[in-house]
Amino acid sequence: MIKAIGNKKINCVREGKDQYKRTLAECFINDLSLSSYLVKSGYAFAYRKYSKKFITDEDFARSNNLGMWSMKFEYPWDWRKKN
Repeated sequence: MIKAIGNKKINCVREGKDQYKRTLAECFINDLSLSSYLVKSGYAFAYRKYSKKFITDEDFARSNNLGMWSMKFEYPWDWRKKN
């Protein structure tokens, strides 16, 4: 993230609220979505239950063994169900 952001200004766009009334937003540096950057780098998931927005980015990270995709892990939503 430091490499992507540097000293640039971040602009966040509100997209609504979730079921718990938390603000949903996507943040950008110029035209670069920071969410997309994190997912495509393998440091975040495309949460398919709520959005199809970052699936292509996640597929890229998975097929290139980037970030979390370079190791064995349990999806956070599966872990939460069990714990």
